[in-house]
Amino acid sequence: MARKSRKNEAITSPGPNDYSNTGSLSKLYHAGLYARLSLESEANRDRCTIETQMQLLHGFVDGEDDIVVEKEYLDVSETGTDFKREGFEEMVQDMRSGLIDCIIVKDLSRLGRNYIETGNYVERVFPFFGIRFIAVTDGFDSSKDEVNLMVCLSNIFNEYYSRDLGKKIKSAYRSAWKNGESFSGSVCYGLMKDGNDKHKLVPDPATAPVIQKIFDMFNDGKEYAEIRRYLEKERIPSPTEYEKIKKGQMKSEEAKCKWGYTTVRRLLSNRYLAGDSVHNQFTHDSFAEKKQVPNPESEWIIVENTHEAVVSKDVFNRAQEELKRRLEKQIKKPGMYRAAYCNLFKGKIRCSDCGSAMYLHTQNAGASLRYCCGGNSNKKICPSSHIVDANKVYDETFRVIHAHMNVYTDTVDMVRRLNSRQEVIERYDVISREIKKIRRNLSEFKERRTRLYEDYSLKLIDAEQYVRLKDSYSEQEISLKKKLDELLIRQAQNDRNYHTDEEWMRIVEKYRNVRKLTKPMVDAFVEAILVEEDGNLNIELKYDDMLIDLVKLAKEKEAGNDSE
Repeated sequence: MARKSRKNEAITSPGPNDYSNTGSLSKLYHAGLYARLSLESEANRDRCTIETQMQLLHGFVDGEDDIVVEKEYLDVSETGTDFKREGFEEMVQDMRSGLIDCIIVKDLSRLGRNYIETGNYVERVFPFFGIRFIAVTDGFDSSKDEVNLMVCLSNIFNEYYSRDLGKKIKSAYRSAWKNGESFSGSVCYGLMKDGNDKHKLVPDPATAPVIQKIFDMFNDGKEYAEIRRYLEKERIPSPTEYEKIKKGQMKSEEAKCKWGYTTVRRLLSNRYLAGDSVHNQFTHDSFAEKKQVPNPESEWIIVENTHEAVVSKDVFNRAQEELKRRLEKQIKKPGMYRAAYCNLFKGKIRCSDCGSAMYLHTQNAGASLRYCCGGNSNKKICPSSHIVDANKVYDETFRVIHAHMNVYTDTVDMVRRLNSRQEVIERYDVISREIKKIRRNLSEFKERRTRLYEDYSLKLIDAEQYVRLKDSYSEQEISLKKKLDELLIRQAQNDRNYHTDEEWMRIVEKYRNVRKLTKPMVDAFVEAILVEEDGNLNIELKYDDMLIDLVKLAKEKEAGNDSE
């Protein structure tokens, strides 16, 4: 929203050197009023509203003869620790376009609480665009004061305040957790927030019976697949679908009711369902970072009996023993012909026609293994039959990887021999001298840029000259850097100790003498395996393109040396 001051009525042709309403010839500033509110506490809602900030800013402008209000910018519920805010970004765009040439805020903390970024705007960005910056309650006006130590200290204090506030919030959460209160935005399937106390959990009458059924079936020895089939047969929405239904984002009849193995397993191990609360499983720097990082289990905060349980402790503990037993059973028998242990190509082997994943299946009571197209169950997806013996995939992949490594080793040795010739050594020296020259030039441009900004700061050159020279330097630097990159590639290609991409070289050295295909080896080399209808394999390796370039380089060097 925008609000024009009454002083605008006296202006007939606004510009950078407008007459003020006093009639004297002086610069008239077109101001953007910026207000931010970060609702970090209930108190903020009462004492420091957006409206209060705007009233203060308009009151300040009314007392100034050389400022008119051009536009207002607002950011509500936005943190000051970063500058990715809609209102602030709009203001910056208007600043760049010349719509405003003055920015007014209540205080520096409204602009931002990150002292480095805030200082950068106040000291560099605003002066570069000729922006007058005013922080009303801090008594700072860039047209009258130099950026001084007090401004820097104010910025540092604002950032410290945000960090300190984050620590206090964490401390408050920990205290509430110990009292059995829950602040999580999401609630475990089977539970819901108490209607009378949003910090308390109670069993969800709609989903608690489903949880109890899952635990009973699992403790009776049912496999995950059997539990999944039961839930899907009974048309029970999955946890994700149920949450969408509750929020009105999906209708019950639209739910596909597809349950995953992982979903069932996670529910069986969730202590919330047994009446306990588990906190501090994840952490992040609330001041700067938004990404959560899992904490080690030793740092979890577990509070027992914080709410009514969906399943009893006895039922839950029996399920944990059963989970442990099944895991140990799988680990103890790695030699059996089980798809889970033999599938080295999971996620990499696909049908060449429909693109579906190929799944590993046992045959003849586990006597053999074969890959089958996942689209075969639906003829509309893949009308042809794609089946290939697992041993064939293993042998062919191992052969292709070893052939790749052998060609790599032989070609690198050949390039190094060619680079040992005298004419190549001389060429290497010429390239090296040229590289040193370009690097000196780039260093000189860096010094020129520094001096250029100093000249602009000292008003030895104006903004137009600064931008023109800066752009000129940038174009020349880009050209030099491009030439430098080309020379570095040529230098590396002519080095007597020639080597390729470090990661590629490391992987080849690691596996070149291995005589058994392993999952890490497949992951390191194989990009994809496509199975044709006749069972033929098209194996794509991650470094095939690099190998083609390497062989091409060797041929070019050999041909060049022969011609010389």
